[in-house]
Amino acid sequence: MELNKYSKNVTQDPTQPAAQAMLYAIGFKDEDFNKPLVGIASTGYEGNPCNMHLNDLAKLVKEGVNSKETVGLIFNTIGVSDGISMGTPGMRFSLPSRDIIADSMETVVQGMSYDALVTVVGCDKNMPGALMAMLRLNRPAILVYGGTIASGCHEDRKLDIVSAFEAWGEKVAGTMD
Repeated sequence: MELNKYSKNVTQDPTQPAAQAMLYAIGFKDEDFNKPLVGIASTGYEGNPCNMHLNDLAKLVKEGVNSKETVGLIFNTIGVSDGISMGTPGMRFSLPSRDIIADSMETVVQGMSYDALVTVVGCDKNMPGALMAMLRLNRPAILVYGGTIASGCHEDRKLDIVSAFEAWGEKVAGTMD
């Protein structure tokens, strides 16, 4: 079975010396040009506790991919936090962000001739956006979920994102100072 079905167009085609020179420039060794290329799409960014650890997780994914006779290449896409944008004009961008995530993942994988995709996601629109890209691409793909936000604690009471919304409701209702 040919695992480098797409990437061979840039890694092995003698009419693509510029592409191959670019790959050497990012650290490719001669043997890497025969390996399948796996895009690793991270939705990591610092502006949201759901996503702030995902770039570190993507690096671990890359280590695993590279240990299996494949070459992992990390790229990033966007994210919008519903928890942060809720109740603001920024919420208008939550649903469109899902499509931008899907479009950007599809664009990089197709444009760079990657043979497979691993997505590293962690928030509301990240997961469906990644799944949309995976379905459109119809290539081997894995979704890695970075997990939920860790809850906190105050006076032996568990606190999470829902706690903030409940507290606001209590304040509006006049049951909390």
